Amino acid sequence: MKFIVRTALVISFLFLVNSCASTKIKYDHSIDFSQYKTYAYYRKGLEKLKLPAKKKRFIVHTISKILLDKGFSRSSHPDFVVNIFTDLHDRVDVYPHYYSPFYSRAYIEKSKEGTLFIDIVDLKSKKVVWSGSEYLNLTGNDYKQFRQALYTLLKNFPPEKDK
Repeated sequence: MKFIVRTALVISFLFLVNSCASTKIKYDHSIDFSQYKTYAYYRKGLEKLKLPAKKKRFIVHTISKILLDKGFSRSSHPDFVVNIFTDLHDRVDVYPHYYSPFYSRAYIEKSKEGTLFIDIVDLKSKKVVWSGSEYLNLTGNDYKQFRQALYTLLKNFPPEKDK
């Protein structure tokens, strides 16, 4: 009994810490992002992405739509490369015992959680010039959550030139 309560408290604490995590964006402030016009995807990165093929295509399509709306075009000779990767793992939430006159048991809920990462790599310098990450808790409609995370991540890409 004590073990289940302690486990539930630890998992709740970890959930609280992870749920406070927000979008994280880092970029090279010395780069003039207006020089970039074309992009491509890092093929090896897509191959290593541990997601079903349908979700990979959805992510690529969504990013392409966002970048197209921002004036970028896909090219076989791009200015920058988009690398996508995830760190997803199983999540188990254990809720304290549910008591009824006839039985008692813990309620367990399983889902996936982790982080979606996007790196923008300048092909001339071969350096990451922009990097973003977004926490995901994939319960329910994964596609909606991926779409929301991608729009949140790329909302302020490209960053405006520092003055």
